[in-house]
Amino acid sequence: MKIGYSGRDDTANGHYRVMVPMAEMRRRGHKVISTRDQPLDSAPDWDVFHVHQWVSEDASALWELQSRGVGVVWDTDDDVRNAPMSRELRRVLGGRRAVRRFHRLSLEIARSVDLMTTTNEHLASLYREQGVERIKVMPNLLWRSSLPGRRRKHVGVVIGLVAAGEHVPDLEKLKIAKVLQAIQRAHDHVSVVMLGCDLKLRERYVHVPWVPFDDLLGRVRDFDIGLAPLVDSPFSRARSDIKLKEYAAAGVPWLASPVGPYAGLGEAQGGLLVADSDWFDAIDALVRDPYRRAELAGRARAWAKTQTVAGLGGEWERAFREAAVHARGAARDPVGGGTSRRHMRTSRNGA
Repeated sequence: MKIGYSGRDDTANGHYRVMVPMAEMRRRGHKVISTRDQPLDSAPDWDVFHVHQWVSEDASALWELQSRGVGVVWDTDDDVRNAPMSRELRRVLGGRRAVRRFHRLSLEIARSVDLMTTTNEHLASLYREQGVERIKVMPNLLWRSSLPGRRRKHVGVVIGLVAAGEHVPDLEKLKIAKVLQAIQRAHDHVSVVMLGCDLKLRERYVHVPWVPFDDLLGRVRDFDIGLAPLVDSPFSRARSDIKLKEYAAAGVPWLASPVGPYAGLGEAQGGLLVADSDWFDAIDALVRDPYRRAELAGRARAWAKTQTVAGLGGEWERAFREAAVHARGAARDPVGGGTSRRHMRTSRNGA
C-alpha cells in the first residue's frame, strides 16, 4: 500500500498514534509518505491517508481524497470534552466553548471518514453513542520492548513520575506531594524525580519540566519505582495505558490507580494497583523491599516484550486495508457511500 500520513513527531500522542504505526508499516514493506513531502493539494495517489486528531471547519481536503478512492483514517486518543481545563488546553483550544466546538467538529469528521481509530473501548463507545459506525480500537504500542545499555548507578531509591499538566488534578486530589513528603521523612535515602508538572517538594527532589520524547525512556530507566496516579473521572477512563508500558519497557516496577486503562493490570505486568487511600502504604512497602522491586521489574520487562508494534502491528495493517477498501467502494457508489460526506458539507454550510 501507499500510505500518506500527517502527525506531529515531537509529542507523545503523535509518536504513538502516528509515528510508531507508520514506522511499522514501512518495516512491513509499504510505502509511507508524510504530507511534508507530498502535500494533500498535490493530488497524491495514496491508498490510504492516516491523520491524528485533525479538526477543521473546512475538511474539503479529506473529502477530495475520498472522492478519488483514498481511504481516510482519522485517529483520536482523548476525551477532550471532559479534559481538565488546564493552561495548556486553554492555550491550544481556547476554553470550554472552544472545546465544545472541537468535539462537534470531531464527531462530524469521525462520522464521515472511512475509519476512526482510537486507544480503548471506553473512548470508542463514546463515539459510537454519537453515531460513529466505523471504529477500530488500536492500543498504544511500544516501538521496542526495552532500552539498550544499563541503568545509571545511584544512591538510594528513586521514585519517579511522568505527568503533564492535565494530571495536576489527579496529583492534587490524591495528595501525592504530601504522600511523598511523608515517604521521605520515613526514608532518608528516597529521592523523587518529576518529569512534567511540578510537585514542589523541597528536599531530595528533581523537577524536569520538559524532556524531548526521544529521551523520555532514558530518563525513566533511572527510576526504581514509577507512579501513575489517576482519579476516577470520565477523562481518566478514556486515557491510554502507555505510561505503564513505558515504565515496563524501562524495567521499572510501577504503582498505579485501578482506574480506566490501568484496571485489570497488576503483578503479571510488573506492578501493583493502589486504592486512593493506600498510596503511602504501597510506596512504603516497595521502598522497603528491593527483592520485590526486582521481581516486579522482571515481570515488567517480560510484559513490555508483548506490547510492541512489531508483534501487534498486523492490526494497523488490517485497519488501513479496511479503510482503503471502504473508500474504493464509496467512490464507486456515490449515492450509497457518499451520503454521510455530502451531509457533512451541507450541515457545515447551514444548508
